[in-house]
Amino acid sequence: MNFMATILSEQLKQQQEGIAEAIAQPLWQKAAAFAAHVHASEVPAGETPPSLAQATRVALTIASLYHCPEPPVLATALLHNVMDKSEVSFEELCDHFGRQIATRVERLSHEPELHTDVHLKRLHSCDWQTRLIKLADAADTLDHNEDELESRIMRTTQVLELAFGEEEPVVRAQRHLTELLENVRLHTAG
Repeated sequence: MNFMATILSEQLKQQQEGIAEAIAQPLWQKAAAFAAHVHASEVPAGETPPSLAQATRVALTIASLYHCPEPPVLATALLHNVMDKSEVSFEELCDHFGRQIATRVERLSHEPELHTDVHLKRLHSCDWQTRLIKLADAADTLDHNEDELESRIMRTTQVLELAFGEEEPVVRAQRHLTELLENVRLHTAG
């Protein structure tokens, strides 16, 4: 096997180990079950709710690409949109998952009447784990279809400002999001 193939193989192996480690955690399983229950009303029975699928992609990105297998971070990622998409309260999240996770979910929730700049300013003062979830969320949102691509590029560029600090997962997220933005810009220019 050549050098590049060896490196890619090792990276893939690390990602798979990160995913396996993440989904084996009891907190992951509890958060996934809760999110699935909350989002179930979004679609007919038997279909995967888009909000649950998106939250799962965010959590898997954090575990596999950003190498952050911390159970509270992954649980928060799985739950990050439940307050936006349902009637789940802060108190309910506290009861099920504790104050730290509930606070992170609340901070990540975007109140409809709140301007995006204010929301991002609030996130700027959050811990790196909360900002990491927002970075993964932005990466996932950017990596979709062509609809409203210019506005998604602009929002993602704003979110990229949350990628500060020396924590390795944040550095990885910053690199990932920057590469995604560059690729999308090249695609739209070409």
